[in-house]
Amino acid sequence: MIRGKQPEADLRLRYRRNLGSAFALSLLLHGFVFVLFPDIEPKVHARSEAPVIIQLEDIPPTRQERQPPPPSRPVVPVATDSPEVPDDLTIEETDIDFSFLDDLPPPPPRVRRQQETVVQEIELEEDEEEIVELWKVEKQPVVTKQVVPDYPEIALRANITGRVFVTALITTEGRVERLGEITGPEVFHQAAREAALQWEFEPAIQNDRPVKVWVSLPFTFRLD
Repeated sequence: MIRGKQPEADLRLRYRRNLGSAFALSLLLHGFVFVLFPDIEPKVHARSEAPVIIQLEDIPPTRQERQPPPPSRPVVPVATDSPEVPDDLTIEETDIDFSFLDDLPPPPPRVRRQQETVVQEIELEEDEEEIVELWKVEKQPVVTKQVVPDYPEIALRANITGRVFVTALITTEGRVERLGEITGPEVFHQAAREAALQWEFEPAIQNDRPVKVWVSLPFTFRLD
């Protein structure tokens, strides 16, 4: 059995009637207010703010006073057991005779100083030819002479192809000073090494002077 709402509790039955009654009552109240008070002007009260007074104080400049120097230390007498030395003799009045040093032979020459000078000169030369990282240079080296490596006979017979990268140190004259790491098929390493040593470059430039840099040289071995 389905139980429905009782008519007294069902608000939907009286919704339109209640809405119309409330709307009509609202219109009557607004009209009554406009009839009684036709000219309503709200009063605006301006809040008075107290003036802000900024007062500048005359601050005298600071002065740095120099403290007087500390007093000199008193002279302390030197105690001694010798009866020939007077009791009031101090360190400042003591005279030392260095004439015995004239009879001593001169010291031997310091060979180590010369060695240190040579080491310093070598270090200065190394600093002048410092190896700079490739990404730091202003102008990277440009290839002027490129040598194609010979195809190894064993790789040719076995129909082997590949790509080899040789890391080379380029001097300030643009020549390959030495080789570093070689990556790629090992069968091509010797041929790539011999070809890389014959490459020539325009040296890298950093601060308007040539510098040494490491570069990677690619070699491609393929059968046409």
